[in-house]
Amino acid sequence: MEARAGARVLSVALAIALFGQAPQPVGDQRLRALSMRYFAELWETDPIRATGVGVHDYDGKLPDFSAAAFAARASSIRHYLGDLAAIDPNSLGAEGSYDRRIFEANLQTSLISLQTLAAWRHDPSYYTSRLANAAYGLLARDFAPLRSREQSLLDRERLMPAALDTARANIEGVDPVTADLARRSIAGTIDFFASAVPAAVEPAAPPAFVAQFKVANDAVVAALHGYDEAMEAGPFAHPIGTYAIGPALYEKLLALQELEPIPLATYERLGQSALRQTEAEFVSTAARIDPKSSPREVAAALGTVHPSPADLLKAAANDIAALRAFVIARKILTLPADDDVQVVPTPQFARQTTFASINVTGPLEKTASVAYFEITPAEADWSPERREEHLAFFNDYALPLISVHEVMPGHYVNFALDRHEQLSPIRRLLPSKTFAEGWAHYAEQMMVDEGWGQGDPHVRLAQLQLALQRECRYLVGLREHTEGMTVAEATRFFEEHAFMGEEPARREALRGTQDPLYGYYTLGKLELLKLRDDFKKAAGSEYSLEAFHDQLLDHGDPPIAIARKIVLGADDDGKLL
Repeated sequence: MEARAGARVLSVALAIALFGQAPQPVGDQRLRALSMRYFAELWETDPIRATGVGVHDYDGKLPDFSAAAFAARASSIRHYLGDLAAIDPNSLGAEGSYDRRIFEANLQTSLISLQTLAAWRHDPSYYTSRLANAAYGLLARDFAPLRSREQSLLDRERLMPAALDTARANIEGVDPVTADLARRSIAGTIDFFASAVPAAVEPAAPPAFVAQFKVANDAVVAALHGYDEAMEAGPFAHPIGTYAIGPALYEKLLALQELEPIPLATYERLGQSALRQTEAEFVSTAARIDPKSSPREVAAALGTVHPSPADLLKAAANDIAALRAFVIARKILTLPADDDVQVVPTPQFARQTTFASINVTGPLEKTASVAYFEITPAEADWSPERREEHLAFFNDYALPLISVHEVMPGHYVNFALDRHEQLSPIRRLLPSKTFAEGWAHYAEQMMVDEGWGQGDPHVRLAQLQLALQRECRYLVGLREHTEGMTVAEATRFFEEHAFMGEEPARREALRGTQDPLYGYYTLGKLELLKLRDDFKKAAGSEYSLEAFHDQLLDHGDPPIAIARKIVLGADDDGKLL
């Protein structure tokens, strides 16, 4: 117990060094101390997450995956909610009052995740993906000398077989869709440890270390195979239940996410309206390109012009450079000095549900600075038809817009700006998905509106198709979880309304089963467009797009209900949409 307490004190000290001294209001001081205590405990109990945020006190450890540990975590969160409630709201300054709302919603969401959703009981890939990330997080960045990171990896791998034994005991029931996804995710994780991890470690390591590592890594691969066999013989052979969370829980999670209640009927109506509007613009834009072909045929023709598999990553890197020049020339926003992005293939274990994503350093990382723009390649063992369908998604008109979303001026720029801001622990470590993904999706439309593509309708059509994809996510997530929409029906919905091929459409439909609220892309964009309109009205003749973006991105990634109060002040009408 004394060792645990000592480790926590060190983490709090680290947090104080990272975030600076407490602000003046008494309530803000109490809130900051409480949040730092919470994060210190979180890092200690979840070493994988600690590594991810850039705290390296626990790099050689794994979480306790026992049922008792999950119960203890839930109990701890309830205590933090009680301590938070004890802070007098009148003792808080404006920033503290905002952070209190963010912290409380995050705690409540975490409690629901642990107790109600309980992926640790119902999703076998919860454990394998976490173990893969435990290794990947140590190998991906040079936050410490390679030998030190390899030693931490060895320490973690020695703990993994026991962790998988615990996982077997925890899994109680898996629904058929989650079982299918988990089966493929586990296979990817086995391949990751059998091939990618040794390839990263063994060439540069001393022979004595390689021998130790091989024993540990072989044991991990064997344990993963054993885990896979146990799942196949048990939960996968006898799937039960459903992935759907139901309307009551969906509405509750949505309110916690947005910090404002949104009735599901209103939420669906907004999504339907956005989809209809985008579809109409898509049809008219397609007619400008080729009035003799159907919109689907015109969209399909975009996909025929794409990089080769060998040139895909290079094309993305070239696009990023061109986008940066455009942002500067058009005064879109004030860019940070950081410009350290490498384009790499998506790790094998993450390819089932991801086309492209940005993998940035942890928000508290002090050494490593490289961000990775991960793009899922066409696999060598795919059929020619499947490879072509996959590459069509990365066509020459859409790929730059994907880079807009993930890198310039989307996620990466937002992340790099945050690193230079004096944010509270809550603001730095609990970003809003709606803000972060809404900003990146908003950026796609905004960049084309500002002249990216020089008015080429092919570029606009690609932007609109990406918007349709996100609007379909918005509605599919809702309907899969509250209205009984099946994966097959959701796949057809993406095919019909986003003009997607069957393979990527099914991948999107499957993602919705595991991420109910993945409508946050469209929801965030709609909220930001209203915020921009309100800012423009308030600014009058002093309005500039650059000023709006600079003010918006100057406060971290709070829920947009909070961003409105910060950016608009007394001019906030309190309406998200």
